[in-house]
Amino acid sequence: MSHPSWPFLAAEEGVEVNLGDQEQEVLENLLVDLRHLLMSDSHDSLRRLKPPAHPDNEEAEAAYREMVDDDMLRARLELLDVVEAGIGGATLDEGDVAAWMQCLNMMRLILGERLELDGADLEAHELPEGPATFLYEWTGELLEFLVRAASAPSR
Repeated sequence: MSHPSWPFLAAEEGVEVNLGDQEQEVLENLLVDLRHLLMSDSHDSLRRLKPPAHPDNEEAEAAYREMVDDDMLRARLELLDVVEAGIGGATLDEGDVAAWMQCLNMMRLILGERLELDGADLEAHELPEGPATFLYEWTGELLEFLVRAASAPSR
């Protein structure tokens, strides 16, 4: 059973985006920040989005980055475009749902990096208080609601 105040609702055609005005504003701001970070390509908080493929070979790593970084950036920016287009309310198909999930996950990875989280922190629930923690938890809740709506049986 879906709840009208949930951020995502299962629908026959897919998943309905049902974000409130404040949720839309927060998500829009996160998307702007994420776009700037991705375009800068050098911020430390991007580390989890670009794990080394060849950590012990600088030359191979540089060649790999040259080969994949532009395509990865383009793909990630396209994900942001899908989310931006649907923030105000849209019906998401499977591809759109996947884009939203990947985008929310990117946000969580970056916020987790900023919070210096590792598996031990998460299991012990030792998250520091502050805006980054709130956003980390909130994007996790959005992701959970999206997964539930996408997994719900069609009406």
